[in-house]
Amino acid sequence: MDNNIQQKIQIIRSAYQGDAISMIEMDVAPKTGNPSHYHSLFSETFEVLSGELFVGKNKQTVTLKKGEKVKINLGENHFFKNKTEQTCRIRVTLEPANADFEDAMLIYYGLGIDGLLTQSGTPKNISDLAIFIYLNNSKMRGFGKIIEYVFAFIAKRAIHKGRLAQLKSTYCINKLNKPYNL
Repeated sequence: MDNNIQQKIQIIRSAYQGDAISMIEMDVAPKTGNPSHYHSLFSETFEVLSGELFVGKNKQTVTLKKGEKVKINLGENHFFKNKTEQTCRIRVTLEPANADFEDAMLIYYGLGIDGLLTQSGTPKNISDLAIFIYLNNSKMRGFGKIIEYVFAFIAKRAIHKGRLAQLKSTYCINKLNKPYNL
């Protein structure tokens, strides 16, 4: 793995350290983002450190600039996108802390550094995408619920076959057997 991961994502506070919150600083590449979803295990706060981030929360949208933040409560639909041509640096805080989410983000950024994401930022391997969605507790409503069940099935099958262990050993655990950046 390329050590550039530390320039793209850094875990500041971690469930692995016994912290009550997870705090992650990460880059959002130009023209990338995520679809509408919610989390059933934690709330999320997005704070822009540089650049701009377009955030949808329930039926409202806002463009956040440096120093601005928005809290997404447990169960609230949301999405974000960097609509600009410049990288946006954000700080994401989860309450309570969530080790699986931390691992999902390290895996995601590691895949990106290794060229295993599409141009729009989606993992190229469907099993890796399913594991990412499963770990970060992304839930969907409506028709998306069917897709969520399909991805959960794919993720569980891939986990059973050892793919998650492989991803964690490649992207999450350093030689001291601790998560990167801790």
